[in-house]
Amino acid sequence: MEDDRLLDNIHQIQQRIGNTQRMMNNSVDIDDTTRIRLKLDQLKYQFLYLEARRRKAKAKATTNIIFGDEDTFLKQPSRAEKHW
Repeated sequence: MEDDRLLDNIHQIQQRIGNTQRMMNNSVDIDDTTRIRLKLDQLKYQFLYLEARRRKAKAKATTNIIFGDEDTFLKQPSRAEKHW
């Protein structure tokens, strides 16, 4: 359970870093607080990533992207659907 929480935190920080970097690439004027927050997030990510590697953490829960209730990826079309 804690490994899942750790991996969720890593994923959230990774998304935040990506969003901040995209914002910085598209901005003309970037304030110092944004740069500091980005550096802090990068350091947090590095620390949590190394901790997950040390623990050999693996996600235990599957996501709805792959095995959702309305999963169309795993559905195979019938012969009638393939025909036309």
